[in-house]
Amino acid sequence: MPDLVVILVEPEKADNVGMIARAMKNFGFRRLRIVRPMFESFDRALAAAMHARDVIRDAEIVTTLEEAREGVDLLIGTTARVSRYSVDRRAIPIRELLSNLGWDATYGLVMGRESIGLTTEELAFCDVVTTIPSSGEYPALNLANATAIILYEFFLSFKDSDRFRESPVPRGVRELMIKYIRDIVDAIELADHKRERVVPLVRRIVERTFPCGLSAGEANYLVGVIKAVRDRLVKVR
Repeated sequence: MPDLVVILVEPEKADNVGMIARAMKNFGFRRLRIVRPMFESFDRALAAAMHARDVIRDAEIVTTLEEAREGVDLLIGTTARVSRYSVDRRAIPIRELLSNLGWDATYGLVMGRESIGLTTEELAFCDVVTTIPSSGEYPALNLANATAIILYEFFLSFKDSDRFRESPVPRGVRELMIKYIRDIVDAIELADHKRERVVPLVRRIVERTFPCGLSAGEANYLVGVIKAVRDRLVKVR
């Protein structure tokens, strides 16, 4: 059965944390990690959480997003800043993303600050990036509301547990594939402007393909083939 960890990065309002805890319990999720909360007291969070105070009390407080990723197989960043020109961090609509997931894994949902969301660097640290389709006139949602919407989508998706069959491909295998592809790009001496775009493009394809049911065995075989191509090209050079 897949699992979900909700990760809040530097939340600025304790009330929102409480409402998020409440939404988590509404949809059956209990694992909350908070990266550097920007408020001094959890009193207002506990008050807003109502009958989900236990989610707040059991929350893990960490200092970095890297710490929060511990034990997470796929880290899902969120943004309201959708750009068709960003090859590296193209955001996938949440329903489209969830409809294609196939790993029986632990997923991490990363939500950003109320004021600025997640930074470009934090989004780059995530494995995939998702967004909630909304009006172009005012696309940014309140943090608690956005989290509740995404949790609802996860709740509906996880109910179809038979779809989540494959074990997650280890992060090291995924990173190794990207490394070999980067070596191949360097070996074929593409123009600088093409090189700058092709690796992020391949990374995006990998990020969207792997959690959609690719098995660990298939991934290892594919990495072996890509490594053989890399080795042959490097030898020829």
